[in-house]
Amino acid sequence: MKFRKIIVPLIVAMVLVLSACTPETIEVTKEVEVEKEVIVTKEVEVDTSPLSITIPWTGDAMDLFMPVVEGFEAETGIDVKVLPYDTADLGPLLPAQFAAEEPMADVFIMSWSWWIEQNSEHLVDISDVAGDYDFLANTVEVDGAVYGIPSYLFVKPGFWYRQSFFEANNLVPAETWDDFLVMLDEINGIDGIVAPMTSPSGYPIADIVENFLGTFGGAEMVQGIIDGDVKWTDPEVKAIFVDRIVPLLEAGYFSAPVDRHAATDLWWEGDYALHFYGNWVSESVDDPADMGIYTLPGATTVVGGSDWMFISKYTNKIDQAKAFIAYVISDAGMDLRLGNGGRLSSRADYPTELYPVAEATLAEKINEFTVLPDLDDTIGGEWQELFWDQMALFWVEPSSLDDVLEMLQENMPE
Repeated sequence: MKFRKIIVPLIVAMVLVLSACTPETIEVTKEVEVEKEVIVTKEVEVDTSPLSITIPWTGDAMDLFMPVVEGFEAETGIDVKVLPYDTADLGPLLPAQFAAEEPMADVFIMSWSWWIEQNSEHLVDISDVAGDYDFLANTVEVDGAVYGIPSYLFVKPGFWYRQSFFEANNLVPAETWDDFLVMLDEINGIDGIVAPMTSPSGYPIADIVENFLGTFGGAEMVQGIIDGDVKWTDPEVKAIFVDRIVPLLEAGYFSAPVDRHAATDLWWEGDYALHFYGNWVSESVDDPADMGIYTLPGATTVVGGSDWMFISKYTNKIDQAKAFIAYVISDAGMDLRLGNGGRLSSRADYPTELYPVAEATLAEKINEFTVLPDLDDTIGGEWQELFWDQMALFWVEPSSLDDVLEMLQENMPE
C-alpha cells in the first residue's frame, strides 16, 4: 500500500504572561502518514461494428433475402451489414485477403462449392452449426469437417410452361419421347410462336445439357463425369447428344441463343412455350401460380444446387457469424425467405404446405426425384466457363460435337 505526506495545521495557544502583552496564537506544522487508496483503471476496446456478410444476390433476389437479415437483427440485437458480391467477382478476390489475414467480411455466401473446398484451410469448421440436419443440397466437407452450409436449394427440374397457354391451345404435357416430339411439332404450328423451346444463353444452355444427361444417362453417368470415371468422349455420353439433343436442334425446336434475362420475358409473353431455367424464375414473373413444370419423359433425377455459407477463420466474430448461419437454416429463417417464393429449403424436413403455390407443387415433385449436384458448379474452375462456351458452340453448330466433347475431356481437372 502506498502512502503520501500531508501537512496538518495545529493551533497552539500560548499565553505569555508579560507585562503589557496580550495572548498570541501561532501555527505549527507536523508531518503525518495517511493511507492512500490506489484505483487502477483499464481501457477496454469494444468492437461495435456490424457483422458483415457478402451475398451473391442483387435486385429482387436481394430484397427477398433482407427479411432474413432483419429477423436475425431483431432476434439477436446484432447489426448486420450486407455486401452484394457476385461469386465470379468474390472468388478471385478472397485469396489475397486470406493471405493478409484481413478478409472483407465475416460471413460469405457464394455458389462455388468447389472453391470452398479448395480454400478450407482459411475457413472455420462449422460442423456444429450443420448439426444433424438432413440437407437436400450437400454440405461442403473436407476430411469429415463441414466448411460450407447450403443456404437454400435451387433446382433445375425441367421446362417451365404457362398453364394458361397450354389450356388455351389444348396442349397436354407429353409422357413419352415420341409424344414429346409430337407436342413440339404442335407448338411449332401455333401462331406467334418463334420456337417451342427457349435457349437462354450462357450457363442455362449447359443446364439443359445436364438435364438430358441426367434423364437419359442416370445419376451414375452424371456423378461419373464429375468424379472423372466417365469420359465426355465415351459412346454412352455421345449417344445422348446424337440421339436426343441434335435432332431437336436440327428441327428448330430450340430457339437460337437468347439473352437469358430476355428469354424469360419472351417466354412469358408467348414467343416460346417451354423455358428451361432454375426455379428462381418465379421471382421474375407476375403470376407464379400459372407456372407448370414439364420434366423430360422418363426423368428420375433433378439437378439441384445452392449458395453456400462459410466463415473466414480470420474474423474476430466467429460466434456471431455462426449464429447468423444457424438462423438462416432455422425454421424462422426459412419461413422468412421461402414464404416469398423463388427458392426451396436446403433442409429435407421443411413442410411443403409452408411454401407458396408454385414452390409447393415443385417441392412435392422433387420428392420423387434423385437430386444431383450441379455438374459444372461442382467441377468448377476454368473448366466451367469452357463448358459454357463449348455448349454454346455445339448449340449453333451441332456438327462440331466430336471436337466439343474432345475439348471438354482434354481440359477436365485432374
